[in-house]
Amino acid sequence: MEIKHIRWIAVVGLIAIVELQYVWLVNTYKLTKESIQMKGEELFPEAALQEVFLRVSKTKKDSTVTMNVNFDAEKDMETMSNPGQWLMSYMHVSFQEIALKDFNRDVSFVDLDSIYAHMLDSIGFPAVVASCIVDSTGRVMRSSSQLDIHGKGVLRTSPLPISHDGTRFLQGVITNPYRVIFRRMTLLLLATVLIMVLVIVCIIYQIRIIVRQDKIAKLREDFSYAMIHDMKTPLSSILMGTQILETGKLDTQPEKKARYFRILKEEGEHLLSLTNKVLTLSKLENHQLKLEKDTCCVRSMLEDLAEKYKAKAVKHIVYKWNLQADTVYADEEFLKEALSNLIDNAVKYSGEEVEITFSSGKL
Repeated sequence: MEIKHIRWIAVVGLIAIVELQYVWLVNTYKLTKESIQMKGEELFPEAALQEVFLRVSKTKKDSTVTMNVNFDAEKDMETMSNPGQWLMSYMHVSFQEIALKDFNRDVSFVDLDSIYAHMLDSIGFPAVVASCIVDSTGRVMRSSSQLDIHGKGVLRTSPLPISHDGTRFLQGVITNPYRVIFRRMTLLLLATVLIMVLVIVCIIYQIRIIVRQDKIAKLREDFSYAMIHDMKTPLSSILMGTQILETGKLDTQPEKKARYFRILKEEGEHLLSLTNKVLTLSKLENHQLKLEKDTCCVRSMLEDLAEKYKAKAVKHIVYKWNLQADTVYADEEFLKEALSNLIDNAVKYSGEEVEITFSSGKL
């Protein structure tokens, strides 16, 4: 599979993961928001009831509270399906009207907001709250906050009636729901960010590994081709020289026979050198290459290599010598192989005349 296809697959997979994470976060956000809304709806009537009790308790001790319950079966038949809820609502409205008409004490927004915020905080929702009195159309008559409680970005409870004639309703407002939501989702958001970073790093790392493996595969292919090409020449020379020597035609020509034997020897050494290179590369790849360092004479090593390549080359080679140090501390075998490769490349990839300078210095 080509690298560009792998990259496209990785990009598509990353987009799919991001989409799934996005859907997960959105659903979690909605569930958290609904949970806050539900808890607010449950706690606000209780907070309003505590506030009216607190308001009434602040009146004179000798005051007498009288509450008349008038039940109209036709009007309240539907509400009687849940008599407990109806009774609590009726008592709440009655207490609100008694506090307002008999004691001239209207809703204390300061106390109501404090009680409501404390209730929410006790269940893990540290919210900033406000409250207001609205009419039957939803128009705000009084409010504890200057904020637009009917605007976007707030959570409102259902209107709670505080008058029997249905003209006044009490409503609670959570003014910072998003802060509360994201605070509850902090661990989830951090986990999501960490997961996304980990996934991106893993995908990038995998792509880099695949690209590297592809480059290594191409290098191996090129190396194999070059190695086979380099081995083909000495093998052909060895086969050709062997066939000529087998015919016996050179038995009467000792000079040519010696020349052919020298060629066979050189080509055999060349083939052995190529084999050693393959083994060296294999050891390097498997981290098994061990160097046996010792003091060796670099001058004699270079002189032998220079004479060898000058004798083999069809080009005119000029050597310049500037050796200030005659010995080096290295693995003689691999150092000789490295220098041989450098000289060979210099001869191969130069023009008709080759100038090679040998230099060494002291540390």
